[in-house]
This record gives sequence, structure tokens and C-alpha cells, in this order.
Amino acid sequence: MVNNTIYFLRHAETKKDPSNPPSQWELSEIGRKKSEDIAKKSEFSDVDLIISADEKKSYQTAEPLAKKLGKEVIRIKELNEINRDKGGFLDIQEYSRTKRMMFMDPDFSAHGWETARSALERFSRAVEEIDRKYDNKKILIVASGTVITLYFALLQDDFRSLIVRWKKLDFCEWGAVENGRVLKDVI
Repeated sequence: MVNNTIYFLRHAETKKDPSNPPSQWELSEIGRKKSEDIAKKSEFSDVDLIISADEKKSYQTAEPLAKKLGKEVIRIKELNEINRDKGGFLDIQEYSRTKRMMFMDPDFSAHGWETARSALERFSRAVEEIDRKYDNKKILIVASGTVITLYFALLQDDFRSLIVRWKKLDFCEWGAVENGRVLKDVI
């Protein structure tokens, strides 16, 4: 019987680098410090597994906790953020407009971005596979804000307020799920 508690942690602050695709962005200095602080949080001191998206920002967020607990970080690319590498660097206005449209229409795509529907299906399948693979474990998944926002909306059957939820989700916010039920919301 599967009875895992899965914690979802949004990665720490990133350093936006227009010369690299977003999937290659690393943590900022503030983000690195915050990831060190996460390693001290009691909420995660007894996790059995640490899993991150394959992106650097998620892995770098998970790494200090893994070192403290003497665990490896399992990287899974299906947990990555909505793929927007083909879109190039967008100014804040165009980025916000595109996010708004994406949350309003799950099949919307602009700038070569993956659709919200595709990202949510990919992310959900990966989480389900992780949940089936283990039994009675505490699992930490470190990923990006958009896919976590979409996933928690799915679990709570509330897609109406996606943009509001996404805007409220700060770096390093976390939530918990057990048996498909939200124990702690990420916002």
C-alpha cells in the first residue's frame, strides 16, 4: 500500500541570465544562501528521499539538504519547469502576459513554450510514478513554481485562480501531499 508523504519545494531564487536558456539558470547568491537555510529546516530533516527536477536551480536548492542528511539527489527531467528554452529571454511585461495567457488557456503556447497542459501531464505522471515506486516514505521534490502551481491546482480542482496562486508562490515555499490529498498548500 502506498502511503507516502510528498513535500513539494519551489527552488530558491535564480540569477536570470539572458545568455542562457532558462533551464540552465543557476541560483543567485541570495538563492544559494536560502538553500543553505533550507538544510537547517526541521520540516525536511527526516525525509527519506530527495528528488529534484533535472534543472540546475532545483538541484542546487536540494544539494545542501542532501549533503547535510548524507543522501543523494535523484534528478528527474520530467519534473522540470514548463519548457521555454526556445522562446529566448522575455522582458517582464511579455513574460507576465505569456504566463497569464498560459494559465487562462492550458493549450496556449507562445514563443515556443510548452503548453501548461503538457507540462502538468508530464509532471503529474512523474509524481505518480514516484509515489507508486516507494511505500511509506517521506519524499522531498524540488521543482519550479509553474509546475508546482499547476499540480496543486489539479489536486484541489481549482484552475480558476492559477495566476493569483502563481504570483503568491515565493521562492522556497513548500507544500505537502499524502494519498493525493493536500496536507499543506504551497501558498
